[in-house]
Amino acid sequence: MKAPDFLTLWGMPLLLGVLILFGLIAALTGTGIWHWLSWAALCVPLVVLGWYLFKKETPAKK
Repeated sequence: MKAPDFLTLWGMPLLLGVLILFGLIAALTGTGIWHWLSWAALCVPLVVLGWYLFKKETPAKK
């Protein structure tokens, strides 16, 4: 069995981390449209969390 490459394993966590960092920096430093962008960026990880929290379990394929 081949080990997964770096981006396959860490791509989504890195993307969510960058979105969170952008959202926090935009909220602290920007005004106007930057506040809306920060809200959007900070809501994405919550949507992903909710998606995986309420997703129905499917049996693993062999």
